[in-house]
Amino acid sequence: MDLQPEPRSEAESALVSTTTTTGSAPYAGAFFPQASGFDIHGGVFTSNVTNNVYNSPPEQSSDFQTIRLGDVKLVKEVRLSPQSAVVGRQSRGVGIRRIYHAEIRRDPGTVTVAMYQGVGAEEEWRRHVAKYELIRHPNIMQLYGLVSSKGLYAMVFHDELIPYAHFLRCFEHSPILKAYITGYCPIVKNTEFEEAADYISHALRMDYINCPVWIRPLTGELCLDLAQGGPETTFELSRWGVHILRLENVSLDAPDSEDIIISSLSEDQYHELCSGVLIARFQWFQVSTQHPVGRGIFRLDSQHGICMRITEPLILPEKELYWDYSRGASDELLPNSWIRHESRRAVNFHLRIPSASFEIDKAWLAQANRIFAELQEEAHVEDYVCVDEVRFTLRITDKRHIPEGYLFVCPSRDFRTDIEPHAHLYQWPACPAYWSLDPSGADRLSTEDARILGFPAIHIETMVVGSSWDRSVYKGLRRFHEGKGRNPESRDAARGLEYPLYEVLRDVDSSAPFPAHNAREWWCDKEDPARCRELGHYL
Repeated sequence: MDLQPEPRSEAESALVSTTTTTGSAPYAGAFFPQASGFDIHGGVFTSNVTNNVYNSPPEQSSDFQTIRLGDVKLVKEVRLSPQSAVVGRQSRGVGIRRIYHAEIRRDPGTVTVAMYQGVGAEEEWRRHVAKYELIRHPNIMQLYGLVSSKGLYAMVFHDELIPYAHFLRCFEHSPILKAYITGYCPIVKNTEFEEAADYISHALRMDYINCPVWIRPLTGELCLDLAQGGPETTFELSRWGVHILRLENVSLDAPDSEDIIISSLSEDQYHELCSGVLIARFQWFQVSTQHPVGRGIFRLDSQHGICMRITEPLILPEKELYWDYSRGASDELLPNSWIRHESRRAVNFHLRIPSASFEIDKAWLAQANRIFAELQEEAHVEDYVCVDEVRFTLRITDKRHIPEGYLFVCPSRDFRTDIEPHAHLYQWPACPAYWSLDPSGADRLSTEDARILGFPAIHIETMVVGSSWDRSVYKGLRRFHEGKGRNPESRDAARGLEYPLYEVLRDVDSSAPFPAHNAREWWCDKEDPARCRELGHYL
């Protein structure tokens, strides 16, 4: 049967970590239904087996084998950051918890050993042992045996385990395998993580949602650690995984694993896999308000603060544009589609040019190697950004002490250029907004007159949003398309999947660099007046 532990008193909790009774434990043993060789009397385990290989010292519970230090052959240290190795700090020393792969004499297979040494190490070891004695779950590190010998303490776990980050790095040699592993992690790993974390929370009556994560490398299965971890064992839950089933016939270390994945996944599935947020790198940057922008491919040079358009804008189904702002009693839509606000109740305005980003990204990934070949580009492929969204923001810089008057904001349709060679692009119009003392708006105040009268400056900005990819992803795409019998430098894949086609920009003037800077926030912080002037932020 499978029982959950009853809540323990403070005295019982203390007894778990300090018990010195041979062959007994202060709680019911139903957590280990497969265990044998024990009699249960009133919630106490009594061993009825004499172990001739491992002699259990009187300080250890007999639930787990006590392994002699000489029977542990350390094979390799699993190197973690210094922060993740420290288990305690005291005035005269430091206790260290190191992780090793090891072999146990007369027992086949590789195991994982957590070794404790130094000041405070025994106390930390006992505290961790007490937790693992309460837990048994396939996705939690399973304790196999204990070591205690002259200042050295260890927990021996079943299986060879490696940190989650190390596991992903094992596939750097194969972009296809790495993409596949990364792609199904958000689905399979999230399930494994949440089920194990929920089990821990119920068993220990504590929240363990931030448990370190280890992986069984041969199977890819996830194991949670109840002790502290480090950046190598961090697993970030993501709801953006691609719903691709784990392929049961794929052995991650088999020489033909890439071929199996290529034959098992469709091109559209693989493009979607590479479009996911765990593979694509999210980019957002501010560009000059005086330059037309749209959905397409741009090259961003962050070092020099410039950007250039690489492809013709994609011709996509038009969507209705509209200002997003806080509507209230002070705003009014005029017959000419301008919006009027009472000056003292003026709000910020946002205009978003969205798209089905997955479709645009997938179209780019199907054609990227063709575009690179046409441009003879090899060195800077990671700087290419597939832009799928543009955001225009209009803000009032200072809403204090605004004089009576009106703010007039242009119709959203004015952002469409519709003029060659910038058709299907978007740009701030010549007059997006202005102040006026006249409720009809017929008498516009110039920027200088508005400033003299005490009206605050009108601040506008253009934010471009998209994704970029590591060169290894493009290498994997080339290999995948070749495996499907496609020429990666042709339009075959895109046409076969009916993706929109990218064309290299024909107009030389349109490809001239223009100011652009990586953004830290979704809007300008206005702390750099020189940059605001460079990007044309003030009307």
